[in-house]
Amino acid sequence: MMKNLSLMALSGLLIGAGAATAFAANYTVDYTNSKVEFSGTHADNPFTGQFGEWTADIVFDPTDLAGSKITATFKPASAKTGNAMYDGTLPAADWFDVANHPDAKFVSQSIALKEGNHYTANGDLTIRGITKPVVLDFTLSDLSAPPVKAEGTLTLNRLDFDLGKKSDSSAEWVSKDIEIKLNIVASPAK
Repeated sequence: MMKNLSLMALSGLLIGAGAATAFAANYTVDYTNSKVEFSGTHADNPFTGQFGEWTADIVFDPTDLAGSKITATFKPASAKTGNAMYDGTLPAADWFDVANHPDAKFVSQSIALKEGNHYTANGDLTIRGITKPVVLDFTLSDLSAPPVKAEGTLTLNRLDFDLGKKSDSSAEWVSKDIEIKLNIVASPAK
């Protein structure tokens, strides 16, 4: 299965650091043990889903955050919730419109240390050909003890990306805010 991540991203997005040791490195993602999930509510009932196909390119050095970068590409058609109605609707023209927009992408513009092993990546998220700035908060395990584990979240307003805008523009049925949750495992490329 091809692992391509673009979003919502969001994705694999972060692998990096947290140690004082300098590791200017490209990271290789362990896709088997990593996942990109999304959640929200429909008719006040919570739902969760996962992107099955995504990729992430990660370059990270805690001593050179200006030179660090995260790029993630995902296939919206691979989004699955386990609910047949949701899974049939997500690829449709009013939602991900996968026929015209097969990829979504997150590209970091800057990465900053908040404190300890907590970082923030400001970047651009593109879904349905619409690009908006987003903030991805993430924490990292010790870089000197690979594999590195990254956990991150970002919240997006689905209406900013025209997701369900025709059928539910008032967010009466599907929550306006959708949370993207990342659990990434990666190691320095050899």
